[in-house]
Amino acid sequence: MTSLDSKMIVETTLKLPNGLLLRAQKYAEKQGTTITALIREHLVNIVEAEQDALLFFSLGKLSKEKAIEALGLRDYAQLLVLMGESDLPLPKRPSDNLDQQVEIFEQLWLMR
Repeated sequence: MTSLDSKMIVETTLKLPNGLLLRAQKYAEKQGTTITALIREHLVNIVEAEQDALLFFSLGKLSKEKAIEALGLRDYAQLLVLMGESDLPLPKRPSDNLDQQVEIFEQLWLMR
């Protein structure tokens, strides 16, 4: 995972509709900021929201269904890939959930 507070600044070029750029410049002026600062803040918010959902899922505080929904993913496979790319461990199951799974397994095992 890379730090959002990196000291290295990279310049980039954006292609925006002229009308959008003009409205954004006016908005930035009213807010006493720059378009660059507005874009940076928005990108940081998006990335942090994603990291929060991943972190909460990793800590077992967010279900896989809620994490998939919060991140706008297609399925659990995409969530697992994103977890791996973010170097986050898979969540541990709550002990009551684990006990329930063991009980179900034992019942299924005895049915064979």
